[in-house]
Amino acid sequence: MMSFYTGVGTSQNLQDSYAAGHEAANQALKQSGQDTIDIAIVLASSLYNQEEMLRGVRETLKNAPVVGCTSAGAITNNGPEEQAVSVLVLRSNKSKFYPIKITSISQDMRSAGKKFGEEVKKTTGGSSKLAFLFSDALAGNGTELVRGVLEVLGNDFHLAGGAAGDDMNFKKTYQYYNDEVLNDAAVGLAIEGDIKFASGADHGWQPIGNARVVTKAKGTTLYELDHKPAFLIYKDYFGDRALDFKSALSLAAVSYPLGMQTENSNQIMIRAPLSVRDDGSIVCGAEVMEGSKIYLMIGTLASALWAAENTARSLMERVLDTTKRVIFVSDCVARKILLGEHGKDELALLKNIGGPGSELFGFYSYGQIAPLHSPATDVNTCDPGFYEQSISITIFGE
Repeated sequence: MMSFYTGVGTSQNLQDSYAAGHEAANQALKQSGQDTIDIAIVLASSLYNQEEMLRGVRETLKNAPVVGCTSAGAITNNGPEEQAVSVLVLRSNKSKFYPIKITSISQDMRSAGKKFGEEVKKTTGGSSKLAFLFSDALAGNGTELVRGVLEVLGNDFHLAGGAAGDDMNFKKTYQYYNDEVLNDAAVGLAIEGDIKFASGADHGWQPIGNARVVTKAKGTTLYELDHKPAFLIYKDYFGDRALDFKSALSLAAVSYPLGMQTENSNQIMIRAPLSVRDDGSIVCGAEVMEGSKIYLMIGTLASALWAAENTARSLMERVLDTTKRVIFVSDCVARKILLGEHGKDELALLKNIGGPGSELFGFYSYGQIAPLHSPATDVNTCDPGFYEQSISITIFGE
């Protein structure tokens, strides 16, 4: 007898935000086959009237708990969808879902993460082993947010999710908690019970050239590599062409990001260069740690697709005995640009690997959250699981 019910709905009705929320929620509810649900995840374009869209969702779902955020594109069984509202509804007879909200996270990202972890522990009595986190990508150091969560819940806790987007405008993102449309917040849900899950992330970028050591960095700003201005890593490799990157670093971010490898880890975390300052320092999208190694990275269509396929296959091996499952995807907007029209191929691969009984759902994000390949022994000496230009996949079900 089935005990786990899911449904996904989408709408691209930009003319009427309330109707878009209603259409997506109603479609998800019908697909689940249930009159009531335990919780819903809502991921929507920032182009909608956020309050009206959320009102349409909530009224349709009879005020069931809702969490989620704005995105840079929806991911469903239909493939990538632009300017859409997407809704995932969940109901289980064996597991419980607890919504969580933390506000004003920019004041202290580490403290906000600890508060999130404490809420997970308090609401579930410490029995949860999986939680989803949706944060404001523009609030500050996402690595510190994840550190705070794991400081409370333990290094081997499975934290998944991603940082909110705003259709690649990079101006303001929103987070959803029941009827509230928030900014500068972290929301999510903790899951306890008989749920089975597996979570991981990868990127497919490959290092080129020799590693350089970070000799000066603070937060997300990389000042020096081998005691020289950080931007020289691009100038040394590309020569005069590097000046094009300096005026529009997004060109480099898409095809030639930076890779960071910390001590006692063979995993290379991508760092997206966002801007170059006059002193040659580079502002990245996530924390850069002093003493780590930095590589220039290169990505190809083939390597990006391989990373998604390989991650999904390894995760499916751990949840093969589930009859109904969700494949939750947080995919970076840079990978979206790199893949182009082949983005639909990536999602078709994931759906095929999930097989019958799987529901594909997620979004293009400004940061991806997943456990490291090997849990960190000390979250302060590495990036504990806030990824960039990667794909994060969490498969869960019963």
